[in-house]
Amino acid sequence: MSGGKETPRQKMIGMMYLVLTALLALNVSKEILNSFILINDSLIVTNKNFANKNGSQYDAFKAALLNDQKKVQKWYDMAIDVQNASEGMVAQIEELKQYLVMRTDKLDSTETNALLAKVANANNEVERAAAQLVVDSVFGLKNVNSKDNYDIPTNIMIGGDEGKLKEGPHTAFELATGLTEFKNGLIDKLDPKKGQSIIDALKLNFNTDTMLPISNSEKQSWHLANFYHIPLAAVITNLTKIQTDVRNAESDVVKYLYREVDASDFKFDTLAAKIIAPNLVFQGDDYKAEIFVAAFSTTQNPQVQIGKVDTSVNEIVGPIDTSSVKVDRGVGSYVVKASREGLQKYSGIIKVKAPSGQFLKYPFAGEYMVMKSGVVVSPTKMNVLYRGVKNPISISVPGVAPELVKPSLQGGSLRPDAKAGKGNYIAEVKGGNTAKVIVSAEVDGKQRKMGEFEFRVKDVPAPVATIAGTKEGLVSANRLAAAPTVIPKMENFDFELFFKVTKFDLVFQVGTDLITKQVTGSSIPNGDLDQIKRLKKGSRVYIENIKAVMLDENNRPASGVTPKDLSPISLKIR
Repeated sequence: MSGGKETPRQKMIGMMYLVLTALLALNVSKEILNSFILINDSLIVTNKNFANKNGSQYDAFKAALLNDQKKVQKWYDMAIDVQNASEGMVAQIEELKQYLVMRTDKLDSTETNALLAKVANANNEVERAAAQLVVDSVFGLKNVNSKDNYDIPTNIMIGGDEGKLKEGPHTAFELATGLTEFKNGLIDKLDPKKGQSIIDALKLNFNTDTMLPISNSEKQSWHLANFYHIPLAAVITNLTKIQTDVRNAESDVVKYLYREVDASDFKFDTLAAKIIAPNLVFQGDDYKAEIFVAAFSTTQNPQVQIGKVDTSVNEIVGPIDTSSVKVDRGVGSYVVKASREGLQKYSGIIKVKAPSGQFLKYPFAGEYMVMKSGVVVSPTKMNVLYRGVKNPISISVPGVAPELVKPSLQGGSLRPDAKAGKGNYIAEVKGGNTAKVIVSAEVDGKQRKMGEFEFRVKDVPAPVATIAGTKEGLVSANRLAAAPTVIPKMENFDFELFFKVTKFDLVFQVGTDLITKQVTGSSIPNGDLDQIKRLKKGSRVYIENIKAVMLDENNRPASGVTPKDLSPISLKIR
């Protein structure tokens, strides 16, 4: 095809046209035409595989819709439009194939229409499947007697004058019009800034205005090259190939729409109001707290307001205090004079400008204890403890020697960190959503409770799966063979953690088939690497259903940490 560099699939189709032309010149026999059955059946299998993978993508869309309808609805509706357009185009081509077989083989229209009606009107899937088997048998290419007939398919789709295309139902003109509408409908759903490669592929694969080579020196219009003076077997195979292009286009566009669901989100693992502050302060001193949205941006300052919050509408009710908070490089510093002893509480709203331009509101609340002598518990890495991780915590009591401070952890274990020095501890947690550090100290020979500090307990985020140094995109077969191990990497996480992949599904394209293999371990087996080395440029390789376990300091699976499901890797051989 014209319009750019041809993909392996397009090169295969071009070669198919040349083979067809050569066969026609030799006045091929029915036995040779039977070879088209193999090509057609292979394409049918590919179409079913595409339909199944597309179905999985729609299932993922439905799950996302249930989780956040407001966010997903727009993209889900567009995905359903794509699904309907694809199903309609595939059904139109399937009906055209059946019509050509019926007319060319001179089948009884009453009987064939009755068979098709049984499929359409089946009461359940069992009846539908049984009726479909009969239809497939009647219209299957291997059962067609007139595979070598040129005249009837040409008359139906082109007409008697190759210089003037026939119009109307079951014509190449009608098919080309439908494909153009299908192409334009999909392009309308794509942003050229993000989906230009998909747009280019759609324009190339569904360009019915192009001239196609039928020999080394001759070209014909798309309509004539595909359907003029070509035996029925080749016409049916060409139509099945177009169905494959439709399913492939559907897959590409739906994946693009699914990615767009999160395109306008903040690019952080989590987004919530946070407060970093000591929970005790001496009377007469200033109480200081840093208030921000984690992970925060140093290039965009949020608006921080102190006041009583109505959490049903995320608005402050009553007086609003903005003078006590100074915001710099994304962090708000809250400073008030600690003039009274006892528990002090405060709350407010953080307003952050989203990528869409809209201000999003995040309520927060904090409290602190004012006492004449007290304890300071400073979380080294936010007020969060992670399961399966050695969390460093610094604990001290002003005026009390570190060796006289006796901290404990409710909901986990706490031990001194000898490497970090006195006053530093390692906290380890497993179950529950919170853990509490309780600090006592020996004062005047007696144990005295000095205070407590509550932490949230979270699982560590899932790492990002990589192979051959990439998460997705183009990769050479040689590079993949040289680095065949799936390596999980932690991104934007303060702890140095290591994960190991235990199993995954390897999916790759061989010709028109998608082959799926379940792999135990972290590396692509040598046998599969040999097949991947033979893949043509443009072939797809997917690594899906990736499972990984976190490793402890002894390089063994960490206890109390559930295996992680990693995001899939999508590769294209270059």
